[in-house]
Amino acid sequence: MRFAATTVRGMSNAAGAKASREEEIAFLAMEQVLSVEIVLADAGGGSKQPDGAWKLLDGRRGIVEITSPPAADLMREWAAAKRERRPQAESGSVAARLGELAQVCTELLAAEWAQENLEKLLAQPAAERHLFLFARSHSEGGYFYRLSDTYDDNPGEPVDDLVLPDGITDVWFRGRARRDPENRQGSTEVWLARFQAGVGWHRYVVNVEEQHLPSPNPGIADDVVPDGWRQPKNRTVATDGD
Repeated sequence: MRFAATTVRGMSNAAGAKASREEEIAFLAMEQVLSVEIVLADAGGGSKQPDGAWKLLDGRRGIVEITSPPAADLMREWAAAKRERRPQAESGSVAARLGELAQVCTELLAAEWAQENLEKLLAQPAAERHLFLFARSHSEGGYFYRLSDTYDDNPGEPVDDLVLPDGITDVWFRGRARRDPENRQGSTEVWLARFQAGVGWHRYVVNVEEQHLPSPNPGIADDVVPDGWRQPKNRTVATDGD
């Protein structure tokens, strides 16, 4: 199916609403892959709306929910480390589970936090429903990296197809990112894995410009760029009653 780079009107966005940094990374990546323009659908208001939406050429809607496995304890530790000027680091080990990436994905999608997000998507009218996952902790991030890795043209780790709930068309996994070491304010390469129902796995590498992203969470990291330097996209649209 082809996509149209048009906005979705009639959303109940609050004036001045902005995407979070993690949402904006997902939006920019999906826009590059799908050739769409995504609008902010929920305005961060807990309105049971998906995070983003776009319009297909035939006038129907695509929607996306962006989330991560819970990592509250890790975020508290990182915030404490920042306040105390300690290095932010993780400890512990994660089972490699070689050859079990599809099973890892199945277990993640069956978890309560994922089911809540899938149910939010299924409650909305849409022709395409996408779940976009990123990882804050390496305990899941390592698996996401392996899902999306291109292996530099070498044979990749085989991954079985997933069984998605009826009505969910795509699940995305954000993998590793590589920033230009010479220009920390430049672009970052982001690896993605996408499972499309009825089609299978896709892998992509996209470029995201730091200037187009919101600031990092101030409780976790300082923003080293000058005030006014960042220019994230305005993703709100006016409500017109359609």
